[in-house]
Amino acid sequence: MQRKTLKIHPDDNLEVALTDLQQGTVVTCDGKEITLVDTIPGKHKFALKNFAPGDAITMFGVLVGKAVVDIPAGSLISTKNITHASDSYRLGERRISWQVPNVNEWRKKTFMGHHRTDGSVGTANYWLVIPLVFCENKNVDVMQEAFSKALGYAPAKSPYEAYVEKLIERHGNGQTQAFASDQQTETLFEEEAPRQQKIFPNVDGIKFLNHTLGCGGTRQDARALCGLLAGYITHSNVAGATVLSLGCQNAQISILQEEITKRDPSFSKPIYILEQQQIGNEKKMLQQAISQTF
Repeated sequence: MQRKTLKIHPDDNLEVALTDLQQGTVVTCDGKEITLVDTIPGKHKFALKNFAPGDAITMFGVLVGKAVVDIPAGSLISTKNITHASDSYRLGERRISWQVPNVNEWRKKTFMGHHRTDGSVGTANYWLVIPLVFCENKNVDVMQEAFSKALGYAPAKSPYEAYVEKLIERHGNGQTQAFASDQQTETLFEEEAPRQQKIFPNVDGIKFLNHTLGCGGTRQDARALCGLLAGYITHSNVAGATVLSLGCQNAQISILQEEITKRDPSFSKPIYILEQQQIGNEKKMLQQAISQTF
């Protein structure tokens, strides 16, 4: 039998209709039968008891309102018969002691991981390419296009590229129509394009992280962004990073370096930071970035 109502918390004195319920419908709540005195639309609430003006309305286990008129059990609850109310802020029980769990069962377990100089161990080994400002997103995309297929981290060609090549082949053979059936097309798209063998088998991949920040905003925004990027760079699954900076943005290289030091005072991963305005032009910076990253 499909359930028609839901009581969200054991302490609630309201119940939720899961579907439209007509006036006069008898529902069972906590073993007690209640006849609905109003039609209750789906996802709306009805009273589980009689309320007098000033009585507390409880949902999710907390005070959410108070009755402003007499509300019989089974009535629709709305802004017409209750007003907003809430309890004052309070903390629950706070435990300040912690019992160390027994880890004997796993004490001798090991896994193949990547040891970092800060003592952490990664379960993966990625290189990051990050812009300090969104103005460098295009250059990050250029690096992604240059690296991903060549280093074996992406298929040599997408199914769409392969499909176009097949069409070109058919065109060269004098076949001007596309594939005769949807089945032929589906079969082609199910065939995964071969990947080139990884040049660096110990590197799981290169992650290119674009964003839309770093230029304007407040200084606090810039520091928050640099803190986020520093968190990625110092993560145990990251081997190193290439950072592209324009030069004039709020998110300065010095802020990123400060945030990295906060998270890892002895930071020693390889990191290459290139500033376009200092290098002089985009092409020269990209050549250096690609060379150093490789």
